[in-house]
Amino acid sequence: MCLRFTPHLGMRFRSHLHLDHVKVTARLPFLFPSITVLWQLHWLPVRQHVVFKIVGLVHQSLAGAAPAYLADDCCLLSDVGHCPLRSNSSDMRKLFVPRTHNKLGDRSFSAAGPRLWNDLPPGLRRPGLTFDSFRKSLKTHLFGD
Repeated sequence: MCLRFTPHLGMRFRSHLHLDHVKVTARLPFLFPSITVLWQLHWLPVRQHVVFKIVGLVHQSLAGAAPAYLADDCCLLSDVGHCPLRSNSSDMRKLFVPRTHNKLGDRSFSAAGPRLWNDLPPGLRRPGLTFDSFRKSLKTHLFGD
């Protein structure tokens, strides 16, 4: 069965599959509440896991460790020439989000990646973070959501 990223209904279906997988992995009865087991296993729910993967690719793109076709979609605002009106430290390392005209364009990596990156707190967007420390900090942030 092919499970691609689709909005709402597909995500809900995939979430149920994910929770069933948790029950099988932990050898729990079917009626056992699996959300608590997700936290005990340190697994992210499906929606946060998708965010985790996309933002990880953006981080690698900015670090120069991703393929060129992904890195080309991640442009810092300072590189593009869009300067904020007021100089603010929270605007540091924000990415340019291209304008899209439909829902399909909103879900593309070139639009979703920069949008999710800009939604991160400034502490996660700071330069010089290694990929491992970024992943740990990001997972901690997403568990708090």
